[in-house]
Amino acid sequence: MSYFNPERRKRKSPLPLLTLGSLCVFALYYAFAANQQTVPVLPENAVRPHLVHWLEENPDAWPAQDPIFNPAAVRRIYQRTDYRLLWFDNYSLSDTANDLLKQLTAASSGNPSSMVDYRYHLGYFDRTLRDTPQRLQMAAVLDVLLTDAFVSYAQDTQLDKISPKSRPPRDITPVYNAQGEFKLVALTAGRQQTAPSHSGSKYFRGYNRASDSGNTSSRYYTRDNNTYRSRHYSTWGNRSSNNRSYNNRSYDSRTYSGRNYGRVYYNQGNAAPVTEASENSEGPYFEENTPYGGEVYALRNELTRLRNLSASGRWRPLPRGPAMTIGARHPHVGLLRDMLALYGDYRSYYGYGGTERNTFDRGLHEAVLSFQRRHGLKPDGIVGRETRKRLNLSPAARARIVELNIRRREQLPADLGDRFIQVNVPEYKLHYVESDWVKLSMNVVVGKKKHATPEITTRVSKVVFNPTWTVPRSILVNELLPKARSNPSGMEEMGYRVVSGSGELLPLTQKNLSAAGAGSYLLRQLGGEDNILGRVKFEIPNKDDIYLHDTRARKLFGLTNRDYSHGCIRLEKPRHLAEALLRPEGDWDQWRIDQLTVGDETTEVELTQRVKVYITYWTAWVDGEGRLNFRPDIYGKDGLEANQF
Repeated sequence: MSYFNPERRKRKSPLPLLTLGSLCVFALYYAFAANQQTVPVLPENAVRPHLVHWLEENPDAWPAQDPIFNPAAVRRIYQRTDYRLLWFDNYSLSDTANDLLKQLTAASSGNPSSMVDYRYHLGYFDRTLRDTPQRLQMAAVLDVLLTDAFVSYAQDTQLDKISPKSRPPRDITPVYNAQGEFKLVALTAGRQQTAPSHSGSKYFRGYNRASDSGNTSSRYYTRDNNTYRSRHYSTWGNRSSNNRSYNNRSYDSRTYSGRNYGRVYYNQGNAAPVTEASENSEGPYFEENTPYGGEVYALRNELTRLRNLSASGRWRPLPRGPAMTIGARHPHVGLLRDMLALYGDYRSYYGYGGTERNTFDRGLHEAVLSFQRRHGLKPDGIVGRETRKRLNLSPAARARIVELNIRRREQLPADLGDRFIQVNVPEYKLHYVESDWVKLSMNVVVGKKKHATPEITTRVSKVVFNPTWTVPRSILVNELLPKARSNPSGMEEMGYRVVSGSGELLPLTQKNLSAAGAGSYLLRQLGGEDNILGRVKFEIPNKDDIYLHDTRARKLFGLTNRDYSHGCIRLEKPRHLAEALLRPEGDWDQWRIDQLTVGDETTEVELTQRVKVYITYWTAWVDGEGRLNFRPDIYGKDGLEANQF
């Protein structure tokens, strides 16, 4: 008999545990919320040891990559403030610091030199301020660089005010007059008050383009009335005009002798000159007169020098490390100095009294600029990734590149001629040369790698003002047909028309576009301000249908790498080139050319003196100053990976 009678186990209630858990969660949430609203306090003298160490005791211990450009002024400022942070509110930048950053950014915007950005440490601030600095040392570095940037900005703004008399008074403006020149004209008070109503593209240096006609329909071609006019000039002396209408059944030219469509040119006959000038006028053309170079024997001499340098074993690559510029202190600075001395960019007289081998001084800055110019880099004096890559191109690799370019140069005539144009594709440059002197140079945009600009030897046959553009089939099918089908009225407004087999210009209906897509019709853009070829085209006969032309995409000329076209060559200064080519042909000058580049009328000018054109692919050459230049192999023709992008 068992006396043990177990009772049924009772189930405990979960309520006490839930209550306790809720209280804990509530307490944790309250503590977290209170902590979020608590601003960490930066001790007043916490950064003093860092500032004293960097500014007084050991300036070489400065930890940031950016140097202090005004060490004496910065030191005095912190001495007077007992080495306290000036630009921080606890661990966050103060409102004053944010205002200073906005002012520095505004002051440097639009400046072509990144040295301004570097002097103001904007790159460092952009990299560092993405996260709020929480370490004392980081806050101290930022504070010092903000103070240094403030001093640099103060100096720059004061320098701008030293000679205010050098700037023209605000009530004086250059105005084009009837004698074919600019003169300074004082504006009356009343005219100044109404100036806002005179703003816009209808004005050119004070001249009201709409005042003569009294209406806006003063173009030679109006797309609304289906009239298309074109002129053809022959520089043998006789002029003829081609009147074309796309309402006719023919697009062939018809010659009309003695016709005058109302255009009068400056310095031509006894007629009063037209004062209207192109809104895109490039101003007076001044000859450069710099020696050309480009001789094959100079390349052979450089080849020998590079081979000797490679065999000597003196060359060493620059190791990986931080970017360097003037003021930097680093062991790599001494190696950079040695490397540039081997390349011939650094000279002993560049020292400017500097005695520290590992300090990036003014002399080394000049040498870096020289190296960057010879290699087509942005001349900013900063040894960054691209400059370091070009520095580390070994003498053996350079010798191979020079060998390849000797062969390319030998394929051209030894004497390129008394008058010629060279477009060097890897250089992104055009040079117009007379008697071995460069008279005109300009930036160009060349073909992308998949639309590579070919090497061509030809001549300029014709200059066309306000050219038309017959769209190549590849661009028509892949790019423009979809746009025309989705927005035919917009494309027509830009001057696009379908051209039938008989030459008739047709509207962009779906039927006509289908015929163009099938290859039965063409698509053409009429001349004018919207034309993709711009206002000037230079015809250079060749099997690849390449030509030189103006462009509306002007911003591309400010880039370092300019391979963006479909193969043709876009010119930075087409009007200057037209003037240089047409001057020997007779009565041609800037103002006459500017008159031909307004409106919509197409004017063709045949050249009696055909100027040679060489489109080259030189990745190495010796210029007229005897300097060996290199450029990246943008199309991969050299077969050397180290010389490609």
